[in-house]
Amino acid sequence: MYIREDQADIRLTVYDKNGAPVSIGDGNSWATYAGAELEAAGAKTRPGGMGYEIELGGPASRSDCTVEIQNSDTMIALHSFLESRVSRSARAYIVVTYLDDEGNTIPGAQFKINGRIKKAALPGQNYNSPTVGMYAVIVGANEQAG
Repeated sequence: MYIREDQADIRLTVYDKNGAPVSIGDGNSWATYAGAELEAAGAKTRPGGMGYEIELGGPASRSDCTVEIQNSDTMIALHSFLESRVSRSARAYIVVTYLDDEGNTIPGAQFKINGRIKKAALPGQNYNSPTVGMYAVIVGANEQAG
């Protein structure tokens, strides 16, 4: 079964100053998720100076993960909490659960990104544009996914 880009339920949880998890959003799935790719910093050598290059591998790093949701009164109300957690590099996680074409959860088809909040951003405003504003959060991801 192939999965389209829209066949996912995306959730964000941020820990408060007491270490309690807080579900972030307006009750709907976050609209977009991007990043969190795992990539190794490779090291290469050429034995004998002009030999064929050999990859030796290297330590891996997971890129930051960005999630976006339609801006709403709920997100505006959560903004000060999220900003307060950015300054503390709060622990957070994103769970992406893949869905079948009927919108049902696919058993075992889930990806979790653990890390710390790096950014919480209200969208810009433009009275000449009817475009939906998107609230964005960036999680600096840990190398190992959850």
